[in-house]
Amino acid sequence: MELACEVLIVGGGCGGVAAALAASDLGRQVVLTEAGSWLGGQLTTQAVPPDEHPWVERTGTTARYRQLREALRARYKRTRRLTESAKQDPLLNPGAAWVSNLSAEPVVFRDVLDDLVRPTQARGLLRCLMRHRPVDAAMNGDQIAAVTVQDSHTSENMTITASYVLDATDEGDLLPLTGCESIIGAESVETTGEPHALDGPPDPSDQQAITWCAALEWRPGEDQIIERPEAYEFWRRYRAEFWPGPQLGWVTQGPETGRPLRRPLFSDSGDQDLWTFRRIRYGGHYVDAVSDVTLVNWPQVDYWLTPLVGGTEAERRVTLARARQLSLCFVYWLQTDAPRPDGGLGYPELRLCPEVLGTPDGLAATAYVREGRRIAAEFTVLETHVGVEARPGADRAAAFPTPSASAVTG
Repeated sequence: MELACEVLIVGGGCGGVAAALAASDLGRQVVLTEAGSWLGGQLTTQAVPPDEHPWVERTGTTARYRQLREALRARYKRTRRLTESAKQDPLLNPGAAWVSNLSAEPVVFRDVLDDLVRPTQARGLLRCLMRHRPVDAAMNGDQIAAVTVQDSHTSENMTITASYVLDATDEGDLLPLTGCESIIGAESVETTGEPHALDGPPDPSDQQAITWCAALEWRPGEDQIIERPEAYEFWRRYRAEFWPGPQLGWVTQGPETGRPLRRPLFSDSGDQDLWTFRRIRYGGHYVDAVSDVTLVNWPQVDYWLTPLVGGTEAERRVTLARARQLSLCFVYWLQTDAPRPDGGLGYPELRLCPEVLGTPDGLAATAYVREGRRIAAEFTVLETHVGVEARPGADRAAAFPTPSASAVTG
């Protein structure tokens, strides 16, 4: 099977969707491929609410992103039985989380994104191929001439030719298929000269942890304990040498300081607790009795034992399976063995909540990936150009000449 378009975008996360809408707004014929069943990537299949800067409601966003935010709030107000105060709040935060001003259920993000692309699809300018992953690429010198994608349901291949190809995947899936020079993992002082880079040679296996997120609902008085995961004994005993406590425990590492950090699951004093950290549904917004749901993307479920990117497909599957097991083990620990302030153990009232994630088990459809392949640039802005410690005596970052119009256009 073959298909032709002007712009091919591989990867249907938020970046891919934004690129597809921008290109189709210019009248271009666009094909967007996505390996999963939903558009939205981090916000939907990975189930992670956005981490955002404190000025997000006033500045520092694109018009398209503001459109997404406004549409999400409008959908909640239109489809949910909210209190009058919630309906009147122009900055409604559906989960009332403290890490994000717009924490919401992945199924709602999915519906809003589908609404955003539907008019463009109806005009015939955008075609979305869901459940299609890239498996090959044809090159014309340094130019991508075509990409072959495979339907995960039928295993049929489709070759798509395009004038422009954008890699919008989380892991840079097209880079190895095209032979594009790329970098994986941690660079070193040896190659970059940056004072905070690794000593010695680069380490491709030194990658940020992946996280298989889970959604938990608070159901007082109920017993929602899951079956004991097969890897539970390993994770119950595991403690990394650089970590301040057991993996399944309350003590983690402060992201800014590196010092031990302990957050309670619940807090009545207004402290920043884990439950409200990434809460995606707040019962207090509703007229009827609706339970809270929180999204577990906490340090306790960060999986770092083996890298995700750069190995064989078999190694990749093992890494993903182990990340899922860690998350299930942490949920089981929360339900059964987690020390409570009253001296007891476990919170059996915590229920895995599959309906808000669109999955059968209450875990996200895919793992949350923080790092992928990076194109090896002809010139890289380094710590020595912008870092305070790396530029002693300088009061600003390095200056670079503005390229001429002819240099930009080629």
